[in-house]
Amino acid sequence: MEKQTVECNDAEDPIRRAASLIEKKLYNEALSTLEKELSVDPNNPKTWENIVICNLEMGKPKLAIEALNNLLRIQPTSHTGWADKGFLHLLMNETTEGIDALKESLRINPRRVRDWELLGTVLLAEERWEEAEEALQRTLDLNPNSAVSWYNLALCYLYFDDYNEAVQAAEIAFSIDPSLRELGEDWVDIVDDDDFIEEDYPSISGIAAS
Repeated sequence: MEKQTVECNDAEDPIRRAASLIEKKLYNEALSTLEKELSVDPNNPKTWENIVICNLEMGKPKLAIEALNNLLRIQPTSHTGWADKGFLHLLMNETTEGIDALKESLRINPRRVRDWELLGTVLLAEERWEEAEEALQRTLDLNPNSAVSWYNLALCYLYFDDYNEAVQAAEIAFSIDPSLRELGEDWVDIVDDDDFIEEDYPSISGIAAS
């Protein structure tokens, strides 16, 4: 009897019905159910969350971002919503939008280590060195064992001509993750050499970690 009640509730609740269809990978059917629900209640965050899922599963990131925009209209302080939006923009090479969304996520919840690390890596790739250094420092404040962040921080120091700090940060990264040594040992050897001169300055292009 109890099972019948649950089934009846599932049939009456379009969100549950859509979730069930998503579990069965019937994404078009789930979207159809969710779109009908929007005509009844366009401000239900659960509806938009499930629309995001459907579009991602169907390989439609642009539509997923549109759904996230609606979700954030309803829940503007959803740090996970902003983080997801940032990641999707970056996935589509929309770097400015991705950075802005990640920054908003971190403004709301500044303790998300992965978001700080991702932000730092993206800012480094964009050669926004001061901002990258700040983001990477925030990452390491929260997770001092992030080898990628130590290594990318070393690249910031390298750019700032702070060679001793660059080598020290790189060595910490290598001690945590020895596989990074292959990526950085050439420039570390150059700047750590007693005979190092500015003309030997290594190119930073292509040696960042992600």
